[in-house]
Amino acid sequence: MDGIDILDSMRLKKRLVAASLLFVVAVLGACGDANDANIDGAASIDAAGSGKFPIELTSSRIESGNLIYSQNCASCHGPVQGPAAIDPAPVHGDAGHTWHHPDRLLYQWTLDRPPLATIMPAFRGALSDEEVLAVLAYIKSSWPPEIQERQNLGSAQYEAQVIEFGTD
Repeated sequence: MDGIDILDSMRLKKRLVAASLLFVVAVLGACGDANDANIDGAASIDAAGSGKFPIELTSSRIESGNLIYSQNCASCHGPVQGPAAIDPAPVHGDAGHTWHHPDRLLYQWTLDRPPLATIMPAFRGALSDEEVLAVLAYIKSSWPPEIQERQNLGSAQYEAQVIEFGTD
């Protein structure tokens, strides 16, 4: 290598190092400040999301949900705490697995059928959005406080992901 080749090689290395540093700075800048992250998943849903989830439990919503559940759901699912009236329908009480799912999915599944459901009809067009929320509030009100809290945390975390990634 002669003197010019060495100089060109050094310039190329400097440019590569500078480009690499710029890339690292850009990536770190895009990641944001770790203090901005919401560790517990309690995102400000009203600011960017629908504001529906986690579902707010109010006495009027629970009372309305009880009536709607008895008219539309109990014939298959039975009472919230069980037993189910027909075999493939899960019970929704704390002994069941409904509380393992975030509110948004329970809401969507009520409107459009859960995945793998063989018998449950879709309620889109039969129940309003508020009626579905009322039924879910009624179901959630039957769970012990620790399960409600755990399920609400899961719902808030799921909403934070929906808000961040823009998908349902």
